[in-house]
Amino acid sequence: MASSSTKLAAALAVLALWTALAATTATAYPAESCATQSKYFINCLRRGFGPRCCAMVENPKCFCVVEQEAEIRCVPGRSCPSRGVAKVVKVAELHLSCMKDLKCKRA
Repeated sequence: MASSSTKLAAALAVLALWTALAATTATAYPAESCATQSKYFINCLRRGFGPRCCAMVENPKCFCVVEQEAEIRCVPGRSCPSRGVAKVVKVAELHLSCMKDLKCKRA
């Protein structure tokens, strides 16, 4: 039977391995550019997921790249972001919480 100190050493070794693996996984994939994140966001809106699309953008500053007046055309066969909305809607008209009170620098 293994002693408690051997079990503790084994548990610490496993914990160290998990920590090292988590660190490598996090650094192996750098964050997407704001242009890419905003493209994911717009594509998500086109599929009719509305407020859930806010999670597609990791860095809130990337919402500044999204054009508020951009038109969202729903994907054929999918519903628009909400019932009763036309098939074409502007991003600003969706009134998404992640797009409110943005502090964007304009050149």
